Amino acid sequence: METIQRHHAIAGKSQSDIVMGSHGPKRNDREYMSASLGNNILGQFGLMGRIGDVVREQSGLAYYAYSSLSAGVGPGAWYVSAGVNPANLEKATELIKQELKRYVNEGITAEELADSQANFVGRLPLSLESNGGVAGSLLNIERFDLGLDYYRQYPDLVRAVTVEDVLETARTYIDPERLVIATAGP
Repeated sequence: METIQRHHAIAGKSQSDIVMGSHGPKRNDREYMSASLGNNILGQFGLMGRIGDVVREQSGLAYYAYSSLSAGVGPGAWYVSAGVNPANLEKATELIKQELKRYVNEGITAEELADSQANFVGRLPLSLESNGGVAGSLLNIERFDLGLDYYRQYPDLVRAVTVEDVLETARTYIDPERLVIATAGP
């Protein structure tokens, strides 16, 4: 399979939106935690991770740029989204592909992983402060059969992920030469 790319013209739209990615792990897959931590580094943490840094901050090409990992009982999606000036559509798309190549070829640093792990462990108590957060956590335990002690084990599960795990997972799910790319705009 090769990259599949489609553009959808929308009359009157002044911004072009990009979504590019591939399939991702199921929530119960062994590599879900390493994919989640890696995604945080790729396009979530700080000012939208590496993707936001390269496309928005360094190049000034995007209004927003981030990655997302959606996992459920079946395979999910691992994708990058960006909003750009239509004149920068090709350049932004190429920069994102280059960053994905760097991510799967070079991996992440120990410092990036440690920061991401600290973020995941540190935000867990915050996610359980509201009734909605507790209800959502209980729903996840049931929906994904995580076990009643999942959130007690969570910090250890997060800290057990290695730099090598993140790289192996990235290489399993992200092939920069075989992406689905959808764009919409003028």
